[in-house]
Amino acid sequence: MGDGIRTARRDELKEIGQLYHAVWRETQASLQPASVAAYRDEAFFVARARRFPTAPLVALSQGRILGFAAWTGCRLGQLYVLPEGRSLGIGRALLERSENAIRAGGFECAELHCLVGNDSARRFYERCGWRHTATLMEEAETLNGPVEVACWEMTKELVRA
Repeated sequence: MGDGIRTARRDELKEIGQLYHAVWRETQASLQPASVAAYRDEAFFVARARRFPTAPLVALSQGRILGFAAWTGCRLGQLYVLPEGRSLGIGRALLERSENAIRAGGFECAELHCLVGNDSARRFYERCGWRHTATLMEEAETLNGPVEVACWEMTKELVRA
């Protein structure tokens, strides 16, 4: 199997969940209440990856998954790249392929939610043509019930080619 971007196989969902957990802990855990991070162990992310309603995209290099993207309808829910995959264009390529899939699903506008404080992610999305449209509160699970976390809503008009 060659390198590049393709739809994930079912047998890769555990590895995707592990990548999701590792990058989430690195980039987002510190931006949320400690109770959220305490709840979100590796098993949480593996289970979440196995429940994606649509097979995610994966970016591979030398046969190894370095990043993935997943969406539902018009909302990009996940875009995660391991540190060794950054600055290689993997994030941008996954984002573009996700936008194309969302457009192919009949949507003219895509949205995503980025944690307030995740400035590097927000700058990345803005460089890719996304814009901040609102700040909102989302619920995140904890062992003691949900807590609210602040997110930037970002949108992008999907221009037909």
